[in-house]
Amino acid sequence: MPILFTQHWDVRPGKYDEYVSFVSTDYNPNMYRMGIPLVGGYYVKIGEGPRIVAVSTVDETDNLRRTISSSEYQALVSRLHQYVWKYSNKVYVPSGRIQEGPYRVQAGVVKFNHYYNILLGMEKEHLRFVKEECVPALAELKIPMTGGWRLIIGEGPTIMAECTARNIPVIAEAVETSLYRKLLKQLKNKYATDYSSRVLAPTGRVEVPYLVDQMLKNF
Repeated sequence: MPILFTQHWDVRPGKYDEYVSFVSTDYNPNMYRMGIPLVGGYYVKIGEGPRIVAVSTVDETDNLRRTISSSEYQALVSRLHQYVWKYSNKVYVPSGRIQEGPYRVQAGVVKFNHYYNILLGMEKEHLRFVKEECVPALAELKIPMTGGWRLIIGEGPTIMAECTARNIPVIAEAVETSLYRKLLKQLKNKYATDYSSRVLAPTGRVEVPYLVDQMLKNF
């Protein structure tokens, strides 16, 4: 079962150039070597911060626990803290509400994520609503739901519904439709509390090296 490990931070003022160098040449490669490969690096384009979101995957919770408890990982994160602040991390598991495959690097897309808690006693009704109404409607609006996640470690709402779009104008067009407004109203009025959303754009520090690697494989 894939486990999603997300890290959140802001870059310290005056440290941006050093931060970019450290993340690109040291942090990301060492995360990969330790078995926590990054599959997405994003900045919050619309919504609340922290502004940077680094997304990794592992196969099992125990593997992740062992790695982040190691002295090597702790030393790496301590070095990261020289360049960032407002750091936090979270662990998600699949919610089972949509059919999901392996979580891979996705280039050239933006994320439109929804966060909330399910109202007590409405779990079955919420599941029906997501499968029968949200999934087909969001696909029609060209912002398909590509991930459904449940928070097991960390602070915040327990549900993260992950939508993917080609670009921000596609999201802007979708949220202006009566269909999207109807879905959101139903979700907030009948099934959810503590709702928020964010639009995440790729930083390029994960996606660009991935694209280069894929291109080189063809030579």
